[in-house]
Amino acid sequence: MVEWHTKSRKKSSGGRRNTPRRCNKKLAWKGGVFSSTKLVVGKDEERVVERKRGSSVKVKLKKATYANLFDKEKGKVLKAKILTVLETPSNIQFARRNIITKGSIIEVELKEGNKTAMVTSRPGQDGIVNAKAVEWTEKKQKKPRLEKKHPTKPEIKEKPLEGPEIEEKPLDEPEVPVSSNEPKEEKEKG
Repeated sequence: MVEWHTKSRKKSSGGRRNTPRRCNKKLAWKGGVFSSTKLVVGKDEERVVERKRGSSVKVKLKKATYANLFDKEKGKVLKAKILTVLETPSNIQFARRNIITKGSIIEVELKEGNKTAMVTSRPGQDGIVNAKAVEWTEKKQKKPRLEKKHPTKPEIKEKPLEGPEIEEKPLDEPEVPVSSNEPKEEKEKG
C-alpha cells in the first residue's frame, strides 16, 4: 500500500482538519511501497530499479544473500554471506520472516567463523546491505502467559475448629426433643 506524505487529518486538539493542505492529494506527496528485503540462501540477489521524480533512480533490493561487513579491528570491508536475521528493532515479525531493514542484527559467515553484525544501510532504498560487526547478546523475551486473565480461586482447605472438643454422636440414634407437657405444679403453689 502506498504511503502519502501529508499532514494528519486530526489536529493536536483532537478536532478534525478539513484538508491537510490546499487539496487532499498530489503526486508530489505520494510515497512508495515498502520493499521488504528478504534473506534468500543459495540464490542470486534480486534488485529492482525504479524511476523517481526528477529523473532520479532508486534501486530496491528484494532478495539478499551477501552483506558488505566492515570490521573495525582489521579496518577492512569484507563480503560475507548472511546466515539469518537474529533481531529487528523496528518489528519483531521481521526477524521471524527474515526481512532485513536498517538496524537489524544479522549473523554472517566468515572464514574465521560466524559473527553478528548490525545493518547500517537501507536495503530497500540503497539496493545493498552494508553492516558493521557488533557484539550481541540475545535479549530474553517475556514468556507468554499460560494462565487465564482471571485465574480460578484456589481451593480452600477446611481447618479443624480450635476450642473445646465436640463429642460426636452416632448417626443411628435419632435425637428426640423432650417435650414438657407435665403440669406446672410449682408455679401454682408459689
